[in-house]
Amino acid sequence: MALWVGGCDFHPASQFTSAAVDAGTASKLTAAGGAGGGGSANGKLGSGSHDGGPSGGAVGTGGAGGAGAGTGTGTGTGTGSTGGTPICPAQCPTGQVCLGGTCQPDPCLSAASSCAAGTTCHATCVAVTDPCAGKSCSNGETCVSGACVAGCFLEPCNGVTCPSGQYCSPGTGACVMIDACDAACGAGQACNLTCAAPNPCAGVHCAANQLCSGGSCVANLCAGVKCAVGSICSNGTCIDTCSCSKSCGSAGHCIQGSCVCTPSCPSDGSRAGLDDGCAGQCPCPTGSTQSTNGCCMPNCPADGSRGGMSDGCGKSCACATGSALYMGACCTPSCPANGSNGGKSNGCGGTCSCATGSTLYMGACCTPNCPANGSNGGKSNGCGGTCACPSGEVIYTAACCAPNCPADGSNGGKSNGCGGTCSCATGSALYMGACCTPSCPADGSRGGMSDGCGKTCPCPSGEVVYTAACCAPNCPNNGTCGGAD
Repeated sequence: MALWVGGCDFHPASQFTSAAVDAGTASKLTAAGGAGGGGSANGKLGSGSHDGGPSGGAVGTGGAGGAGAGTGTGTGTGTGSTGGTPICPAQCPTGQVCLGGTCQPDPCLSAASSCAAGTTCHATCVAVTDPCAGKSCSNGETCVSGACVAGCFLEPCNGVTCPSGQYCSPGTGACVMIDACDAACGAGQACNLTCAAPNPCAGVHCAANQLCSGGSCVANLCAGVKCAVGSICSNGTCIDTCSCSKSCGSAGHCIQGSCVCTPSCPSDGSRAGLDDGCAGQCPCPTGSTQSTNGCCMPNCPADGSRGGMSDGCGKSCACATGSALYMGACCTPSCPANGSNGGKSNGCGGTCSCATGSTLYMGACCTPNCPANGSNGGKSNGCGGTCACPSGEVIYTAACCAPNCPADGSNGGKSNGCGGTCSCATGSALYMGACCTPSCPADGSRGGMSDGCGKTCPCPSGEVVYTAACCAPNCPNNGTCGGAD
C-alpha cells in the first residue's frame, strides 16, 4: 500500500519525497511549496520527528508560512537553512546521533541498557511544552508545531499539558514518563530514551517512484501526484482533509477526510435520547425506547391490565399469556381442553383446534375411521381422507394390494399385481420386458461388444471403444505422435 503523506505522517506538506533513515541519518525531504506565505523559518512542518529519530530526520518540508528568513515564496526547499533551526548533516560521526538538529554524543552509549531482546536504546528529543498553546487558526487550518497550516490534520497533543517529567505522546495524546538523558534539545524539548526495534528500511535506497515498506521497495502510487493545499495523496488519489461525506455533528470535526467525534452521553443518563453531538443520539436506559422527543418508558403493567392499549410510546401493550389482541383489545379464546368447541369460533377471530386424533372437516371435528388392523385400508376414513394400507401394501384400484415379487427375483420384470413391475435381481437389468444378465467377462474379452441387454461391455482400463471394438491409443510420452494416436 502506498500512502504518500510525508512517510505516512499526515502532516500538511504539499509534496515531498523521503528516503529510508536510521538513527543519526537525516531524512531527505524537499518541499514543493506549502500553504503559501514567506516560507518556514524552522523547516520542520510535516516532517514527523525532527530530531533524527526512527521516523524521520532533521530536515523539514517548509513552505508552511512564517515570518522567519526562509526561502520566501514556499516554492523552494523550505529547509530553513537561513536563521532557522539547525540541521544535521546526512550522516553524523560515529558515536553521535542527530538530536535537536545537531550531531551530539549518543546518550545510549552511557546509559544502562534495559531494552528487551530484539530492541535497542534510542534517544529522541520530545516536546515538553505545547507549541500550539494559545494559537488560534482559521477554519480549514490546523496548528502543527506552532504554525497554522492549511488542512485538517490529527494532532492529538494540541491543547494537552503534561505534568513535570512527562511528555505528550504524538501517537495517542496521552502523557507518558520521560526517561531522561543528557542532550541539548532546545527550548520546550527534552531528551528521552526509548527502546525501539531495528528499522527494516535502514540502508535501503529505493527508486524515485518507490518507497521502502518493511525493508522492501514498493511502488509509490503518489509519486508525481500533486494535490491542492490542504489535501493529501492516498494510494494515488488526492483527499481533501477537511471534507467528510457526512455530518460530523455539533461536537465532531472532519480530520483527514473522516469524522472524529466523542459522543457526549453522561453516565447518569441525563441526555438519554438526545443529540450526542456526533450526529447520533444517546442510548436510552434499559426498558425504555427511543421516541420523537427522547426516551420513553412504556406504560404496560406486568398484570396485563393495559393489554391492547397504547403504551404511551407509539406502540400497544402486549396481552397477557393465553390471550390475543382482537379488535383493539385483549381477548381470551374460548376453547375448552376437552375439545368440545373444536372447529368452532374461539370468540377472538380464530377457530378452536380439534382434539388429538381428530381433524377439522366441513366446519366440525371428525375422527377418522381407520382400524389399526388395516381392514379399512384404501377406503374413505369418513373425514375427507383415505385410510392407509398395512405395511408392505399399496393402494390399487381403491383397495389395498400386496405386490407379488418373490425375493429370489423369479418375478423380475413381471407385473407385481398391484399396477407396478417387480424389480430384477442384483446384477441383472430390465430389458425388453424381462430381466437380463449382461454378458461381460471380467477379463474384458467382450469389451466394446454388446452385453446382450441393450448396452455395450466396457473396455479394459486404458482402452477406448473404436469401430465396435476396444482400442489402446498409441501415444508415446515423448509426444512424437503429436495429435495422432
